[in-house]
Amino acid sequence: MADYDYLIKFLALGDSGVGKTSFLHRYTDNSFTGQFISTVGIDFKEKKVVYKSARGGFGGRGQRVLLQLWDTAGQERFRSLTTAFFRDAMGFILIFDITNEQSFLNVRYTVLPEN
Repeated sequence: MADYDYLIKFLALGDSGVGKTSFLHRYTDNSFTGQFISTVGIDFKEKKVVYKSARGGFGGRGQRVLLQLWDTAGQERFRSLTTAFFRDAMGFILIFDITNEQSFLNVRYTVLPEN
């Protein structure tokens, strides 16, 4: 039997070098290193969290949630591989470099189909 009640899959999307891997390592492991190499293809991290209802629901027991956080390659050459993982995702974490306006503008091309 699984040791969680819910499994939720999120994809981290954004340009290469904006900090997707650093963000996921910080959130899941509370660690940071400035020496990551570019993700090739796709990778993932997991984190277990407990959701407790503010109204005391769930019989007093929190709901155990396993978060699968998928780290995608930001390079254009991996775009088709990355989009293959979209169908099972329950949400997206859009990441951009606040010092690079183009990385913010490129987020729309990551999630919207090209016309």
